[in-house]
Amino acid sequence: MSTHVHSVGRLTLVCFLVSIAGCGGYDEIGPVAYDFSKALYSITNRKAEEKLDEIDQRIEVALEQGELTNRESRWLKDIVQSARDGKWGSANKASRRMMEDQVHKL
Repeated sequence: MSTHVHSVGRLTLVCFLVSIAGCGGYDEIGPVAYDFSKALYSITNRKAEEKLDEIDQRIEVALEQGELTNRESRWLKDIVQSARDGKWGSANKASRRMMEDQVHKL
Protein backbone atom coordinates (compact mmCIF):
# COMPACT_ATOMS: atom_id res chain seq x y z
CA MET A 1 0.00 0.00 0.00
CA SER A 2 1.05 3.53 -0.57
CA THR A 3 2.14 5.84 2.21
CA HIS A 4 -0.88 8.06 1.50
CA VAL A 5 -3.32 5.22 2.16
CA HIS A 6 -1.57 4.38 5.45
CA SER A 7 -1.68 8.05 6.51
CA VAL A 8 -5.37 8.34 5.72
CA GLY A 9 -6.04 5.11 7.60
CA ARG A 10 -4.14 6.31 10.67
CA LEU A 11 -5.86 9.68 10.58
CA THR A 12 -9.26 8.02 10.35
CA LEU A 13 -8.41 5.77 13.29
CA VAL A 14 -7.22 8.70 15.41
CA CYS A 15 -10.36 10.70 14.61
CA PHE A 16 -12.52 7.72 15.50
CA LEU A 17 -10.76 7.16 18.83
CA VAL A 18 -10.97 10.84 19.74
CA SER A 19 -14.67 10.89 18.95
CA ILE A 20 -15.25 7.88 21.22
CA ALA A 21 -13.09 9.08 24.08
CA GLY A 22 -13.93 12.74 23.75
CA CYS A 23 -11.58 15.39 25.00
CA GLY A 24 -12.57 14.88 28.62
CA GLY A 25 -14.16 18.29 28.88
CA TYR A 26 -17.67 19.58 29.29
CA ASP A 27 -19.90 20.72 26.48
CA GLU A 28 -21.74 24.01 26.66
CA ILE A 29 -23.89 24.42 29.76
CA GLY A 30 -26.58 26.89 30.69
CA PRO A 31 -26.32 29.70 33.23
CA VAL A 32 -27.98 27.70 36.02
CA ALA A 33 -25.52 24.83 35.59
CA TYR A 34 -22.69 27.36 35.54
CA ASP A 35 -23.91 28.82 38.84
CA PHE A 36 -24.03 25.33 40.34
CA SER A 37 -20.49 24.64 39.14
CA LYS A 38 -19.34 27.83 40.89
CA ALA A 39 -21.09 26.77 44.09
CA LEU A 40 -19.58 23.29 43.86
CA TYR A 41 -16.14 24.80 43.32
CA SER A 42 -16.54 26.75 46.54
CA ILE A 43 -17.97 23.79 48.47
CA THR A 44 -15.25 21.41 47.31
CA ASN A 45 -12.51 23.96 47.87
CA ARG A 46 -13.64 24.30 51.50
CA LYS A 47 -14.43 20.57 51.82
CA ALA A 48 -17.82 21.65 53.18
CA GLU A 49 -19.36 18.20 53.52
CA GLU A 50 -22.40 19.66 55.28
CA LYS A 51 -23.36 21.52 52.07
CA LEU A 52 -23.44 18.46 49.80
CA ASP A 53 -26.99 17.32 50.61
CA GLU A 54 -28.32 20.84 50.17
CA ILE A 55 -26.73 21.41 46.77
CA ASP A 56 -27.72 17.92 45.64
CA GLN A 57 -31.35 18.72 46.49
CA ARG A 58 -31.11 22.09 44.72
CA ILE A 59 -29.76 20.37 41.60
CA GLU A 60 -32.69 17.93 41.69
CA VAL A 61 -35.23 20.78 42.03
CA ALA A 62 -33.61 22.71 39.16
CA LEU A 63 -33.81 19.58 37.00
CA GLU A 64 -37.48 19.05 37.87
CA GLN A 65 -38.24 22.69 37.05
CA GLY A 66 -36.51 22.42 33.68
CA GLU A 67 -33.68 24.77 34.63
CA LEU A 68 -31.07 22.05 34.03
CA THR A 69 -30.81 19.43 31.34
CA ASN A 70 -30.43 15.77 32.28
CA ARG A 71 -26.83 15.91 31.09
CA GLU A 72 -26.01 18.98 33.21
CA SER A 73 -27.67 17.42 36.25
CA ARG A 74 -25.72 14.18 35.78
CA TRP A 75 -22.41 16.06 35.50
CA LEU A 76 -23.15 18.12 38.61
CA LYS A 77 -24.31 15.09 40.59
CA ASP A 78 -21.14 13.24 39.58
CA ILE A 79 -19.14 16.09 41.12
CA VAL A 80 -21.23 15.89 44.29
CA GLN A 81 -20.69 12.13 44.44
CA SER A 82 -16.93 12.52 44.04
CA ALA A 83 -16.94 14.88 47.01
CA ARG A 84 -19.08 12.47 49.04
CA ASP A 85 -16.57 9.75 48.24
CA GLY A 86 -13.85 11.93 49.73
CA LYS A 87 -12.35 12.82 46.36
CA TRP A 88 -12.38 16.53 47.12
CA GLY A 89 -9.51 17.36 44.78
CA SER A 90 -11.10 15.58 41.84
CA ALA A 91 -14.47 17.19 42.54
CA ASN A 92 -12.85 20.61 42.79
CA LYS A 93 -10.98 20.13 39.52
CA ALA A 94 -14.13 18.91 37.76
CA SER A 95 -16.18 21.92 38.88
CA ARG A 96 -13.38 24.27 37.82
CA ARG A 97 -13.05 22.45 34.50
CA MET A 98 -16.77 22.84 33.88
CA MET A 99 -16.44 26.61 34.28
CA GLU A 100 -13.22 26.85 32.28
CA ASP A 101 -14.66 24.88 29.38
CA GLN A 102 -17.37 27.51 29.01
CA VAL A 103 -14.80 30.26 28.61
CA HIS A 104 -13.02 28.31 25.87
CA LYS A 105 -16.27 28.01 23.93
CA LEU A 106 -16.69 31.78 23.53
